[in-house]
Amino acid sequence: MEAKTRKSEMTRAAIIEAALGIARERGIGAISMRGVADLLQISKSGVFARSGSSEALQLAVVEEYGRRFLAGIFLPAMQKPRGLPRLDAIMLRWFELVASYASVGASIHEAAAFSLEPVDEELRQALVEGVFGWRSMMRRTIVQAMDEGHLRAGLDIDLLMYELHSLVLGALYDSAFLGDRKMSSRGAQAYGRLIGSYQP
Repeated sequence: MEAKTRKSEMTRAAIIEAALGIARERGIGAISMRGVADLLQISKSGVFARSGSSEALQLAVVEEYGRRFLAGIFLPAMQKPRGLPRLDAIMLRWFELVASYASVGASIHEAAAFSLEPVDEELRQALVEGVFGWRSMMRRTIVQAMDEGHLRAGLDIDLLMYELHSLVLGALYDSAFLGDRKMSSRGAQAYGRLIGSYQP
């Protein structure tokens, strides 16, 4: 029974991995039971039994993407000293991640926002909650940088967060859409100029 449970869990993990790959290449709306089944060479009923509907699988993919996004960018940055060193680490890792994207769809939060195909409300809410999650961590890091004296007291945090994300969106466009693989270093340079304008 325990071996059967492990096999089921492994199969579900493979299903989510395959669905995540589809989302990165063609968008979250392209995920389907049939598409995943064909990739894994298993039955459509096998996919359904372990993931439920296509909508449930899409939600699982959004949750997994959000977990990996935080684990790959924000959590390693927490090992750095409080304040600006953490913010620097977040942005540099983010630029590196963006530079590795082969398509705009690989950045699921951003791709869903600009998709011509609307997502259902439950999926949209899951995507929005993911964005609010990383924004909360970013805001806390900026506040800590202000407390440490690394950034100017009284700065407009919402404006800074907007500018930081705008840099990432620009990097994503040039890297994933235009194929510019130098975007990581250029993004870091742009970030350095921006954050310098907010230092005391």
